[in-house]
Amino acid sequence: MTAGWSLAGNQLTVLPEWLRNPTARDQPVNASVQAWVGDTCTTVAGAADLDAILDRVPSSGLSLISEDGVRSLHITLAGGQSGLVWEDEDEMMLGWGPVPPGAPLGLTAGDAEYAYSDPWFTAEGADPFEITEGQARQAGYEFLRTGRRPTNVQWVDKP
Repeated sequence: MTAGWSLAGNQLTVLPEWLRNPTARDQPVNASVQAWVGDTCTTVAGAADLDAILDRVPSSGLSLISEDGVRSLHITLAGGQSGLVWEDEDEMMLGWGPVPPGAPLGLTAGDAEYAYSDPWFTAEGADPFEITEGQARQAGYEFLRTGRRPTNVQWVDKP
């Protein structure tokens, strides 16, 4: 495991690929996922299927569930205030915002207080928890493709 300290003095952790995505929890690449919108479940086999669902998703959002039922990504689309929630057997995390330029992928913060003051975590001029619809959709595509927590946004542990 690689650990480091932010410029604000907060400890950040970047997990190596083999630990961040252990084989026992892998989903086959490009496997289908289940999309739950309210009480309705739809199998999503590709980006076009996901687009069709996202284009008509209600404000309450949708949940994408991995083929094995272990990982989920909840997506709400609301312009610049869209949201992401990640859950697997070990963690529940909130999408914080886009990865700042030059920041390594895969950073997570255990506490929002640390994330607020860390320049590697919050892009200059950006407010936390501001995820665009495009970023939320991209996260959905990545989850569909890999079955893993998306890397296009930073994540903070849900309190």
